[in-house]
Amino acid sequence: MKTQREYFEIGLKGLLKDKNYRDLGKFFAEPNEYFQEDWINENCSFQVEKRNDFNSDADASGYDLISTDNKLRIQAKLRARTIHLEQTRRKSGKNTITENNTGHVRYKVDELDVVLISRPNLDEYENMDKWELIALPTKDIEDPKTPGYCYANVPKKVWVKYVGRAKEVMEKVYESVSNR
Repeated sequence: MKTQREYFEIGLKGLLKDKNYRDLGKFFAEPNEYFQEDWINENCSFQVEKRNDFNSDADASGYDLISTDNKLRIQAKLRARTIHLEQTRRKSGKNTITENNTGHVRYKVDELDVVLISRPNLDEYENMDKWELIALPTKDIEDPKTPGYCYANVPKKVWVKYVGRAKEVMEKVYESVSNR
């Protein structure tokens, strides 16, 4: 028998070999939240922490990271190619905007402030030092066809404007929410 860590490494090597980006995204989803937390804390003027109130919000709605002063709400995402933002939640009165019958729903613009996207280098997916971060303010990714909700799939013409500006955008969004 191998150790747990050895099985994780074997699984990672298989996913990388197969270029299975969907399952790699699932594999790295939780580590990505810690990666983004560290990046923000090292590069921005404010500090964040991973959300820890899941006992009171079973759907973990809205965000994964929050500033330590509880003002900035950040949804952490890992996307290899397109930037889709749907999530799985229970269908209920508060989760009425769905794209299909699979339980995927859109984020409401007012339940988070910014979506921070990690985009891996597809040739070196496992090398997180080569990942690019893109910060998308929710006010700028509101779907004009569905007011009050973010795009299910952010058009490239929208997100490309934010490439290379993650720190700047994070600081601006933090400044904008600091007065509420």
